[in-house]
Amino acid sequence: MSTATVTAQHRHAAAPSASPWTGTGHLIRLALRRDRVRLSVWIVALTLMMAYAPQAITLAYPEEAQRQARVDLLKTPAGMMLGGPMFGGNETELGAMIANEMMLTLIVATSILSILTVIRHTRAEEEGGAAELVLASVVGRYARTTAALTVVAGVNAVLAATMTAAMVAAGFEPADTAAMCLGVTAVAMVFGAVAAVTAQMWRVARAATGAAMATLAVAALIRGIGDVIDNSGSALSWFSPIAWAQQMRAFVDLRWWPLALLVALTAGLVAVAGALDARRQYDDGTVASRGERPGARPVRGVLGLHLTLQRGQTIGWSTGLFVAGLAFGSMTKSLLEGAESNELIARVVSTQGTDGVYTTMTQFLAAAAGAYVVSAVLRVDADEQSGLGEVVLAGAVSRRRWLTTALVSAILGAAVLMFFAGLGNGLGAGVTVGDAGTVLKLTVAALAFIPALSVLAGVAALAVALRQTWIGWLAVAFVVLSLYLGALLRLPRWLIDLSPVGRTTVPVDVSVPTLIVMAVIATGLTVVAGLFYQRRDAV
Repeated sequence: MSTATVTAQHRHAAAPSASPWTGTGHLIRLALRRDRVRLSVWIVALTLMMAYAPQAITLAYPEEAQRQARVDLLKTPAGMMLGGPMFGGNETELGAMIANEMMLTLIVATSILSILTVIRHTRAEEEGGAAELVLASVVGRYARTTAALTVVAGVNAVLAATMTAAMVAAGFEPADTAAMCLGVTAVAMVFGAVAAVTAQMWRVARAATGAAMATLAVAALIRGIGDVIDNSGSALSWFSPIAWAQQMRAFVDLRWWPLALLVALTAGLVAVAGALDARRQYDDGTVASRGERPGARPVRGVLGLHLTLQRGQTIGWSTGLFVAGLAFGSMTKSLLEGAESNELIARVVSTQGTDGVYTTMTQFLAAAAGAYVVSAVLRVDADEQSGLGEVVLAGAVSRRRWLTTALVSAILGAAVLMFFAGLGNGLGAGVTVGDAGTVLKLTVAALAFIPALSVLAGVAALAVALRQTWIGWLAVAFVVLSLYLGALLRLPRWLIDLSPVGRTTVPVDVSVPTLIVMAVIATGLTVVAGLFYQRRDAV
């Protein structure tokens, strides 16, 4: 144990009169200085999205009949899962359409930002050793967690203000606009507090991040299923904090009291995080690490080490995507029945057939798997900072091998994820439409997305080599944005076609040359990333 660690563990006993929050202000300034570029990019990107969305929707649906067709499409089970509840009023008004279509996307984006920021300045610093230097000075026990949550609160406050200003400038009602944006950022604060709790529970930053992300995914799934049960929100919906923000009913029937629920939940989670922090030792967690079992089997090889490190993440993501695929597939019959009364759905089905519906569903699942792939490869950078990479590279392992095996491990994990995603999708669709052959068909179709995910892995590897991890997450954001909002925001066709997930259109049209080109691009990115990473020995 280092001297700094010993000092950190006994600091409170040496200075009993010091406040538990001593040094919080200094840590806030340090965090803002470290993350000033990263946070600024998030704020600008989300604000510009809110400034651009109204114009895009107006251009895409200029007439009332077109807007009504869009609303009818979003009332289908798939639309409810990917959007939000309908409340039977003002459904074709621009503000209500934006709230219905954009809130879930904004909530997920801001919540991910909050989770990553809290973990970065709490558990990741302990794992990397940077917290030892901080705690060696006069810093209160709760200072680091308080500073991280304060930074997240400040960022969300700025986001609420800038997004509201952008929409008010476009002519929207200030009160409804503020309610929508405050609802979004209040949910983000909830999941920032969730991350503060998981940071106390797990010793490894990856596990803490994965647990918080899994909680977000479960909340989104519960909200979606609950709203499918009742288009205005069922009792199940209220078990998800995401539904609380949407139930503020901005631009339809504004009510503020659900915001109080979000504030109360955040306060409760912060109190839990504080209680857990008070009970644990430095660099320890409430939940015991399985990797510390004395009887565990030895890890064989570099690839085996990578697979072991991401095993928990792979299991969690596979379970989540299987459930999501099952939910998506079970909506097939409802979509086909909706084509009988909805002209827009009928046009889509007649043009692309049932396979077009399956392709869209699988693309959504693959986009989620893309986040797993990028995070698995970017773990190399985190391991380098925490010291694990240094231990491995001290042996007979080259830097290039360490990076490329991480990429191979991520792709193998992606294959597992897409197998279970396709299996869930096939089971859901096969049971509802009564076609057993759909199970095998959609399972194979999901595996066809592996070349596209390999491209994302290559981009992430290059990001690690260049020490610019934000490039990997930018690629994920682009894939999600082009898939979910590309048509709505009227992005240029050539820009949408740059998405490898969007270019994979199976089982509608199995374009073997396209898949081969993706594999070649992924290989090229891997080779270039390996060369850059190997040369960093001299840096």
